[in-house]
Amino acid sequence: MAHVLAQPVASRPPADDDGARHEGSTADEHPETAPHASLPLVALVLGIAGVVLGVTVIWFFAAIPVGIVSIATGLLARRRIATYADGRAASRATIGTALGCVAILLGVTGAYFLPRIIERGDRFLGSVQHNVNRNVDLVNGGLSRDVNRLDRTLSRDLDRFELQNRQDLTALETRTSAALSALEDRLNTAVAATRDGAKTDLKALETSLRAAIAAVDRSTRDDDAALHDTVGGLDRRITRIEQKLGL
Repeated sequence: MAHVLAQPVASRPPADDDGARHEGSTADEHPETAPHASLPLVALVLGIAGVVLGVTVIWFFAAIPVGIVSIATGLLARRRIATYADGRAASRATIGTALGCVAILLGVTGAYFLPRIIERGDRFLGSVQHNVNRNVDLVNGGLSRDVNRLDRTLSRDLDRFELQNRQDLTALETRTSAALSALEDRLNTAVAATRDGAKTDLKALETSLRAAIAAVDRSTRDDDAALHDTVGGLDRRITRIEQKLGL
């Protein structure tokens, strides 16, 4: 009986070990009892954000602390990788760590190269501005020379035109004076000829009038003498008649 009772007591420890192994296998077979894999996802998100910040021009300096946090989170997740049931946790933590390194590299590169790029851009813009100012000065100088040349040309042309106008006006005045003088001479000649003709006509008229008056005077005298003779004859006839009648 003692042998029978001792046998089950001796077989208990293996039963406990098998139970422990069974519990471990049960924990492995049921991953929902393990903690959720949030740190690898956070490391991945931070790595992506760091890379995105690193490639931007304005926020590149923020990629360095975000990359450092991503690396720290990824390394911490790598240490706890055995506690995660998600099979993608290891790859997420690794990618997040790598992206954090890339973000730090981009941030450092931007901090190193961006001032030089800005300086080169400033020098380039300065050279462009200098070239533009020089070209503008050249254009202004050329325009000033062209304007001065045009001004001199216009002044010379205006002087020549004014001189030509003066010459034309002088010639026109000379021709007008000559024409007026010739017209005046013709008018004087015509007036003199008309005056002489009028005088001749007046003299002829006066002569004819005087001849007519003389003729009229002689005719009047002759008529008067004839009338006087007629009246005398009539008186003599009247006298003879009276004598005959005895009056």
